[in-house]
Amino acid sequence: MRNLLRLLLARHAAYVLVSGLLLGGFQWLICAVVASTDVTGALGTLVQSLPPMVQSMVSEQFFGGFSKTSLLAFGWAHPIAQAVGAGLAVVLATQAVAGESEAGTIELTLGQPIARHTYLAAHVVFAFAVLAFVTLAGLAGTLAGGRFYGLEPFRLAALARLGLDYLALQVALFGLALMFSTFGREGSRVALFGFLCALVSYLVHVIGTMWDGWALLVPFTLHAYYVPKDILVGGVGVARPVAILLAVALGGLLVAWGRFHRRDLP
Repeated sequence: MRNLLRLLLARHAAYVLVSGLLLGGFQWLICAVVASTDVTGALGTLVQSLPPMVQSMVSEQFFGGFSKTSLLAFGWAHPIAQAVGAGLAVVLATQAVAGESEAGTIELTLGQPIARHTYLAAHVVFAFAVLAFVTLAGLAGTLAGGRFYGLEPFRLAALARLGLDYLALQVALFGLALMFSTFGREGSRVALFGFLCALVSYLVHVIGTMWDGWALLVPFTLHAYYVPKDILVGGVGVARPVAILLAVALGGLLVAWGRFHRRDLP
């Protein structure tokens, strides 16, 4: 497993580093924008031009109000923050089996004295480690940016809960994408399914929180269990949402584990 982890690190180091810098830099930029411009006033003016019912839905459901703390929290719900984590999770899961199968290298790897469960476990351990690294990079960006620009800091406990929930969301996406990967032989097709899963979950959650017609679908999305504004502004706990997301991840991993041990290669 040690050699596999070294190989994965050498192969994905640049992508992981860029992802960490991108998430951390984006959270820093959010702090800079909130501190240096009247974002609250600008958004308030924009929302006032909307119909009254839409004003209420957008300001409270989407942004959680227009305070500086709520806008900083929105930085973690922003599509860019979501795309960085989801992209990394899906790519790592896709390359683990389907990508290697398509490239014709998985047979060479498993032709060595290495068990299939060791091979898959190495990919899971590596993915969890790098997803945790990127999450910490994002939290560091929020902490450093808030202190540099003199913003009211979030409590460390709240940031820790946010990081745990963000990590659990990406782990859930990785588990589902790895399940797809063990059934597929083309990396591009598996990646498409993984990205669609993340995109549909995000869009249904956003629309469902603003429109009652889709509200019943919200609990069936992964993003229903990741609400940064509730964690950072409302101070809610994350034990239940993290447990649900990890259960989804575990389900995907178990299916992937069983399928990978039975499938023919490539």
